[in-house]
Amino acid sequence: MDINQQLHRLVQIAVPYYGTLSLPPLGLARIYFVAKVDPATRRAVSIELKVWNPRLKPNLSIWLRELGIAGVICSDSASQYQIALNSENIWVLWRQQGEVEEVVERWASGEIEAAAATNGRNGRLN
Repeated sequence: MDINQQLHRLVQIAVPYYGTLSLPPLGLARIYFVAKVDPATRRAVSIELKVWNPRLKPNLSIWLRELGIAGVICSDSASQYQIALNSENIWVLWRQQGEVEEVVERWASGEIEAAAATNGRNGRLN
């Protein structure tokens, strides 16, 4: 398999930089780690920072969808933002604690309960 085929099948997961999706009184988080996960190895092959600028793209859910994000892992309790994310076919895992690579790989390994995810795909890797 060439590198383009491999990159095409990677699953992208967003994790807010400070862990929480919502930062009262500031609103929604603007800095996200984006992890690219290889379903075959169940490991993050890369993690990079992305900055959401609401002046350029006012809707966070649409921005994440345009990045190709499949899901969001955050430490918040469930909130009203779930509806907007789910409407863009992005699942959310709430109440997850730890370093970015740790929570992403816990999800990828199936350690995090699929029932903790929201939307039809239930946050499963496969």
